[in-house]
Amino acid sequence: MTTLLLTVSFLLHTVSLFALILLFQRQNNMKQTEQKMRRTAAETEEMMMAFLLELKEENEELIKQLANLRQLKNEKSTTEQPAVFEKEDIILPSTVSRSAAAKAYGNAKKSLKKEKVEIPLAEQMVNMQQQGMGEEEIARKLQVGVTEVKLALKFSRN
Repeated sequence: MTTLLLTVSFLLHTVSLFALILLFQRQNNMKQTEQKMRRTAAETEEMMMAFLLELKEENEELIKQLANLRQLKNEKSTTEQPAVFEKEDIILPSTVSRSAAAKAYGNAKKSLKKEKVEIPLAEQMVNMQQQGMGEEEIARKLQVGVTEVKLALKFSRN
């Protein structure tokens, strides 16, 4: 009788020990997954911040260029014609006959049908990387920012 009880006790202890080991492994897997998610979130946040900073710099440069252009326009208009009131330059489109416009529209419509479906930019980036091109070279060829290329390639890996 005691051997039966000892055997049952031993089996119960073995099963409980096995269950504890499984729970411990699951807990470790969960912690590792959580750490990986945090790292991925941090990397994504870092990439987005870099992209936003690059975008901000480009916007500031554009604002400077527009201010310089506006200033040059104002200087040019004051030196050429002293006007009593300011008038913005309005450029009117040239007139085109209705038949010429219809013909151009038809040609454009035909050429759109003939064109192949464009490959999305992200797929083009992945294809170029698989061909051995670097991120900067991809950015130059596609005329986009390096940060945008890095971000697209990172998202395509996941």
